[in-house]
Amino acid sequence: MISVRGFCDLNVFSNGENKTSLKSTCQALLDLGYRTVAINSIFNGSVFDTKKKKKKGEMQEKGDVVPPPANQDIIKEFKGKLDIYERLTVSFSTQLQAHKLSQSVNAKMYSILAVIPTTQVAFQYACSVMDVDLITFDPDDIGLVKCSRKMYNLAVDRGLSFEIMYMPAIRDSTARKNIIQLAHFYHAFGKSKHIVISSGAANPFHVRGPYDVINLGLLFGLSEEQSKCSITTACRFLLIKAAGRRLGKTIVIANKDVNIDKEPGKDNVIENDEVDQDFEEPVQKKLRQDCPESSIAPNIDT
Repeated sequence: MISVRGFCDLNVFSNGENKTSLKSTCQALLDLGYRTVAINSIFNGSVFDTKKKKKKGEMQEKGDVVPPPANQDIIKEFKGKLDIYERLTVSFSTQLQAHKLSQSVNAKMYSILAVIPTTQVAFQYACSVMDVDLITFDPDDIGLVKCSRKMYNLAVDRGLSFEIMYMPAIRDSTARKNIIQLAHFYHAFGKSKHIVISSGAANPFHVRGPYDVINLGLLFGLSEEQSKCSITTACRFLLIKAAGRRLGKTIVIANKDVNIDKEPGKDNVIENDEVDQDFEEPVQKKLRQDCPESSIAPNIDT
């Protein structure tokens, strides 16, 4: 069941070793008013290209190189306080790496699957073909990928979201320049649709309050409404889309029965014959029945 409460931060960095810093960051986000968090594990897709030379008579290894989620202890510790999800971010440069990622069993265990395209071909493939949830970029190196209006709108139509991280903009001036440039590209090409703002924080000193993040969204070219949606509604849309990718797409239609509290009787039942007659009656005939004869002007032959 997808539960999205309050403000969201869908990028809390985890290196898999320092659990103390990760717990402190989650606690800081809880104190600032966040209720939904995603722990992000970064994986380099170039590992898919490495081939080990096997010796004669040795069986070929078919193990999954993508590590499985490993933060269940933190999820249980904050259960009832924070809704914590597991996120995997994979950098890739070729279609072959993307294909191997789609075949990974461990990658499908993560609640959110994000990609970092490092080439123009990889970016076009991610927008048009890949079954992922989020597209993001390395704030230290965004020059190799050129965003276009066509690719951006294609990704939005497929339900993909784009990410803006504010922590690198606080840490480094070069990264801040790149992030602002990227955010303005999003605004110019797609009017900042499906934008998610996250921290990318590795320690509790890098996180900011939700209303500070909303103000940062104005600097990134978003409107006030878009800034608020980037840490609330857009995150909920992203998580629902991710659940559809993992579990399959379904449609549920719920209708409220207006007669559920009334006793069954003739007043509560509409006969189908009467409804059919009402729809089949000509408009002029119905008008004459509803209006008195005195109100209908007689035809005078001249």
